[in-house]
Amino acid sequence: MEGRPKLHIFVDRSSVEAFVNDGTVALTGRVFPDQDSDGPELYTIGGDSRLHSLTVWPLASIWNTDG
Repeated sequence: MEGRPKLHIFVDRSSVEAFVNDGTVALTGRVFPDQDSDGPELYTIGGDSRLHSLTVWPLASIWNTDG
């Protein structure tokens, strides 16, 4: 892939969906983090990468939390 890829990544408690360059490539995976996990982590294997920008939009839960 030439140039900088544009990524949209959606994460919830048990899934990760990634869309590269407006859906040219799409990946979906199930995740089962440990209870003591403190959140997502970005890293590379076998090369260098640079994060140029990051925007995070937290979402409200759909589950009733009023008890």
